[in-house]
Amino acid sequence: MDDASVTELETAIADVGALLVRAGRYARGAGPEGRTLLREAHALGDAARRLHHRDALDAAAADGLRQRAGTLASRVRELLRGIEASDEYRAAVAAYAAGDQATLARVVATVFADVAPAPTPPALWAYVPWLHRGRPRPADDIVAELRARARDGFVAEGDDLAPGADPRLPAVVLSAEPPPDEPIACRLDAAAVTVPLYRVEPTGELLAYVPRLVVPLAVRLSTTPPEDQPRLEVDFPAWRSTLVAALTSAGIPLDP
Repeated sequence: MDDASVTELETAIADVGALLVRAGRYARGAGPEGRTLLREAHALGDAARRLHHRDALDAAAADGLRQRAGTLASRVRELLRGIEASDEYRAAVAAYAAGDQATLARVVATVFADVAPAPTPPALWAYVPWLHRGRPRPADDIVAELRARARDGFVAEGDDLAPGADPRLPAVVLSAEPPPDEPIACRLDAAAVTVPLYRVEPTGELLAYVPRLVVPLAVRLSTTPPEDQPRLEVDFPAWRSTLVAALTSAGIPLDP
């Protein structure tokens, strides 16, 4: 077995998987075209595993499968190019740039899979990271970030894997409930949100298709660290008390 050939094959199959995740965010990618490509990717992975289990994945076999993976990746890229060239996608991008929420409301659910208009809940929530390199962030850092969020708003996100968003159609990610595993949560004034919201069905996230969302906020702090958090060498109650004092001094309201 040629280790280099096998490594190249594994990389090629992983590349196809990443491309399929990107394509699967879109309605077209989640439709028949995307499902066909996904089945072929599964078949490719199954073939590689069968050969490996029979100890028959030699350089020639790995090279043949790698070529299949390359062809499959090209087809997924072609699908992605077709999505981005579609009338619906171009209309959504133009509407986003123009702040045309009415047009976005008509086309965004035809662009992205599992995205649908949603009513605005009584409260909206967003989180602020509390750890940096495995340790709780200093209170001053958190206060500075919260001041910036209150002044400049929450920034839209849209990487290559985000559900319901992408780099040209980023969205501010919110939720209807406080994040269960985050000690710092921002409760946003839902009544001040003037743009439509959309629900991502698999995750329950709520999306606002604006570059920034600026609304009044209050901060809710949990009294204990997350249960699934590895043991921290820190006095969490003391850290929380310091943060409460810093927030109060900065005039940032606390949510009961």
